[in-house]
Amino acid sequence: MNDKLKTVQDDLAFLRGIAEGGAERGGFGVAGGALYGSAGLLYGIQTLVYFAQEKGVVSLGGLGNLILAWLPTLIFLVLMAIVIVVERRRPKGGVAHRAINAAFAGAGLANLALIIVFAVAAARNHDFRYWLFHPAVVFVMQGAVWYAVFALRKRAWMLVVSLGWLASGVALGLLVDRADLYLLIASVGLFGFMMIPGFFLMRQAQRAAA
Repeated sequence: MNDKLKTVQDDLAFLRGIAEGGAERGGFGVAGGALYGSAGLLYGIQTLVYFAQEKGVVSLGGLGNLILAWLPTLIFLVLMAIVIVVERRRPKGGVAHRAINAAFAGAGLANLALIIVFAVAAARNHDFRYWLFHPAVVFVMQGAVWYAVFALRKRAWMLVVSLGWLASGVALGLLVDRADLYLLIASVGLFGFMMIPGFFLMRQAQRAAA
């Protein structure tokens, strides 16, 4: 009887942890929210500059395009390394915090696998459009993860973010032949559904920790 009672108590504690989520309401924490928001800012700027170049507003040249292609990722990797170090020193969060982090980590691993899939397909078929489907799939995966976050947190704005990612991903998949619209939608998606939510969750975590 005692074992059964303890099991029920553990289950209730698990469900309560998901429902309440502790102080960090989004589940990211300060560092995680900052990293997510920074990724949206970096890649949003990247795609926006590409859009401006596609419309003839700017011309970067070969070296400029090479720098633009790699610089956001290099900066992001440095920031990610810093976040990993910072998070290791912090105590583990609640159940919801760990569940959300695990969901985004899983999406990140899937993204790495998809890079190989789409890169190989583009190279074998000598068609860059195969690669353009990769961001579309990544956007859709982000939408799925954010829906899981919404299911845990029950906050309407998280559902909006999820639907925004999903709609943007579908639009990207349908517009691989329209580089200008493709890049514009990617920019809007990265700024609106990655940068803003990330920095918002960072701010929430800062207030909770104050």
